[in-house]
Amino acid sequence: MELRHFRYVVALAETLHFGQAAQRLGISQPPLSQQIRQLEDELGAKLFHRTKRQVQMTEAGKAFVAEARLVLAQADHAARIAARVNEGEMGRLVIAVAGPADAPIFIDILRRFAKRHPAIHVALRNMGTVQQVQALREGRIHAGFLVPPIDDPSLAVENIVRQPAVVALPRKHPLAARTQVPLRALANEPHVMFSRELAPRYFDAIVGACAREGFTLNVAHEVDNLNTACAIVAAGLGVCFVPASLQDARSRQIVLRPLRPSLPDLDSPLALAYRREPVSELVQLLIAIVKDMLRARANGHRHAASVQK
Repeated sequence: MELRHFRYVVALAETLHFGQAAQRLGISQPPLSQQIRQLEDELGAKLFHRTKRQVQMTEAGKAFVAEARLVLAQADHAARIAARVNEGEMGRLVIAVAGPADAPIFIDILRRFAKRHPAIHVALRNMGTVQQVQALREGRIHAGFLVPPIDDPSLAVENIVRQPAVVALPRKHPLAARTQVPLRALANEPHVMFSRELAPRYFDAIVGACAREGFTLNVAHEVDNLNTACAIVAAGLGVCFVPASLQDARSRQIVLRPLRPSLPDLDSPLALAYRREPVSELVQLLIAIVKDMLRARANGHRHAASVQK
């Protein structure tokens, strides 16, 4: 089945006349009749009832035409995007990331995007969630990977993954030798924290978890991004709660350890946010890449689970 078959069927459905449909398509009538018949044989279903006087659609034909129109619309849309990229009308996608852009999930997305759309230049910006929301409103970025929830009806949010919280420690820290770190063991440690203005939900969740363990958080250093937080931890100046997906290469200077008890309230959901209207062609390409990646990861997890069984 090829794209032209969809066009043939739609043209015949709209004219219900082989001669008129062939004229619209710029082909002669016999090849059109032959192609429709071959398609019906391939599908194992009649799409049209034919008599000497008239052509009528079957129920299967009506269902096929509805889907064929969607396929053709998407194909035309893809062609327009390719043409605009080739003509230089759209070639720069500005993406913001809350956290290190070299985290594995971002590397995966960027690699897939570059492979599928090599002509599009991607510009990355490191921004917290609050700054991303403002930048999206003002049109300074096309899309952002941020931490929900966000309260802005003008923005669409696609959830991607939840990242459990762990503690980042200097490599030579005494607690680094443990496989898990009791939260209470961090009571006397200097902590590196994001300001509450940047991440109020996360900040309050950490303070609340520490209070339940009977101590007050000692915030020694305040930062606005994970890169700075990791640098301070690597320098031995404090510890920091971070997402477990933090780039593994950072373990040369710091170590990441699970917390005991685990703190689901500190899990960091990651989402893709963009303006609802209008959704630019570039953002639609990015959304497609993210969804493909999520499907691939889900299939990989299911396969691994079946192998273990």
